[in-house]
Amino acid sequence: MMMVNPKLLMPVLLGFIIFASSYDYAFAQTIQINETEPCFLNYTAGYKVWDNCGMDEDWMQASLIGFEWVTGGYFSLFFVGVMIMFTYIKYHKALYPLMVGLAYLPISYSIFPSAFWPGVLLLIGLTLTATIYKIVKNQTSEFN
Repeated sequence: MMMVNPKLLMPVLLGFIIFASSYDYAFAQTIQINETEPCFLNYTAGYKVWDNCGMDEDWMQASLIGFEWVTGGYFSLFFVGVMIMFTYIKYHKALYPLMVGLAYLPISYSIFPSAFWPGVLLLIGLTLTATIYKIVKNQTSEFN
């Protein structure tokens, strides 16, 4: 078996690092990004801001567009999460937040279908984790 002398390895590695850092070509993908501005921030639109935001077509989406812009498109997810959290804080029973979550499922899916399944899987995972923790912690203890 051939052994590499560490005294020879350091200059070779240092030379390779210097050579690699002096290579001045970079290959990168260029992505064109259009300038996007929400309809309600167009201050030159005047009275046509209502038409630009689509108030005549879908008033619900037009009224929520500011909240959607601030939350990055996840306003409905935050709203449902807050409602579930408030329900649990008030009643201290896991059944009531689950019922609130089930009531909001169709609304949530219609407003943000792309983020629906990750949010649902997250809530299911949290529920299963809490249930397993309760079973292991409370149900297996000898003394309550």
